[in-house]
Amino acid sequence: MSSQPFRGDGLDPSPAITTNPLAKYFRVPGVHVHLPTNGVFMPPGSIEFTLNGDLPIYPMRAADELLLKSPDALMSGYALEKLIESCVPSIKAPRFVSSPDLDVILLAIRAATYGDIIETSSICPSCGTENHVRSGLPHLIGNMTSIEPENPVRLSDEVVAYLRPYNLANATQLGITSFEEMRKVQAAENVGSDTRRKQINESMEQISQLTISMLADCILKIVIPEGIVSDPRMIREFINNVSKEWTDRLQVKLEEINARGIRKTFDVLCEKCGHEWQSQIEFDPASFFAAAS
Repeated sequence: MSSQPFRGDGLDPSPAITTNPLAKYFRVPGVHVHLPTNGVFMPPGSIEFTLNGDLPIYPMRAADELLLKSPDALMSGYALEKLIESCVPSIKAPRFVSSPDLDVILLAIRAATYGDIIETSSICPSCGTENHVRSGLPHLIGNMTSIEPENPVRLSDEVVAYLRPYNLANATQLGITSFEEMRKVQAAENVGSDTRRKQINESMEQISQLTISMLADCILKIVIPEGIVSDPRMIREFINNVSKEWTDRLQVKLEEINARGIRKTFDVLCEKCGHEWQSQIEFDPASFFAAAS
């Protein structure tokens, strides 16, 4: 007696049977990781941790890898949002993922997909030899530095600002603007020097304004004697009207916070000439995942 085949065209002769017999072959989490921020800067309810306080990471699908090969999808941030939705379903609002957390998530997705060993290459600055360095995910995660839920900057005896790191939306916006302004400058190379100089100045002004705007966006609140100010419009007006000394102090602190998380630098000893130097892991998704595939 032959068994009744399952059909996927809606014409299954046994409509009561809805469980896909292939479900046992679906992806399962390959890695569990903690985040440098513990998700404290995410909107309420937008991230779900396990009882151990970590995130389950699924390996990539073929569709995820194809999307990462699209320059437009990468530039717009769409590819990374969809990658996180696919591989980290516990995160409900990918665009609000902090940049240090994003580095850990990308590293974990790569490890879940291709294995724990991350191989990077670095050119010796002394003899030009290409050296291959292998690092393990547990080692990289183990050296991760955490980010406190509150990161205050005292601007005066009366004013204290509290910052958060960049998130995916901030980084994407900065990347798009920088790319567009660079393209404008390149397009002006074949025109007169005055026109080109004007375009360079305008592009630098645009990037500078965006940097200040994102700094304001990364200020969660400002504490003054009268109380706590958290209105984004008031904070933006504040940033646009305070001294350069204060904005510089805030910018330095913001860069310090963004640099935490995964240690991106590693020591390299040239296998040919013995020269030692420090290299860096690049988290550009276009090359980070392509190198492992």
